[in-house]
Amino acid sequence: MKANKKTLAAVKRYILEPEGYDMDELIGGIISETGCLKVDDLLVDHDECEIKWDGEPVCNLDDFVVVFTDKFIEHICNVLDSFVDEDIDCYLED
Repeated sequence: MKANKKTLAAVKRYILEPEGYDMDELIGGIISETGCLKVDDLLVDHDECEIKWDGEPVCNLDDFVVVFTDKFIEHICNVLDSFVDEDIDCYLED
């Protein structure tokens, strides 16, 4: 079976132009799910965290996560583009 170009384009559009979900809420929820931002059993908000290197501030964690997410989505969309008109049967096997 070949990957359908319209289906892949629809998935890309949904990812790139969020409708029905708020990207900031999604990111915040995922960060909370990791449980990594705890100090004394309190969950720290990601926009209150700073990334430091050797004691010097590098950037705010929230800023990093937003840029990282944008780049991650861009790369996922490139993968989707690479599937257009390709045989995908090997990915459907159990």
